[in-house]
Amino acid sequence: MAKGKKTKIRLESQIQQLLQKDNGVTAHFDYKINMNSKNSTVELNLLTFNAIHDEYMLLRKVTGSSAIECLESLHRYILRDESRKNENSYTITWKQKGTEENHQSYFRGTSEKEVTNKFLHEKRAEDYEFSIKLNPIT
Repeated sequence: MAKGKKTKIRLESQIQQLLQKDNGVTAHFDYKINMNSKNSTVELNLLTFNAIHDEYMLLRKVTGSSAIECLESLHRYILRDESRKNENSYTITWKQKGTEENHQSYFRGTSEKEVTNKFLHEKRAEDYEFSIKLNPIT
């Protein structure tokens, strides 16, 4: 049991360090357990928090049979660009309604709908003004 917990903590720490180094955000791990599933009993939402604009957003959602399996999947995703080859890069320019300051956030996804869902994860769309732009492919 202690070995599994240590592995989980180590993977969370590695993911946190990669995201902090890459774009200055903190990582937060939102675990959900599905007791009705035989295979994918754990759902893990990897959230990022940016202190500059005081918002969190969904980086990626994965499912697996354990927290460690989910974390390993996220770790591979972050480390390997080839695992993201079917995704495009998008920029969302946004602000909370009633405020003046615009922010830009960057997402990877297979469609505008997926990126919008990542941006609005657990938020109300009517609280934000935003536009999405597909970034040039390099």
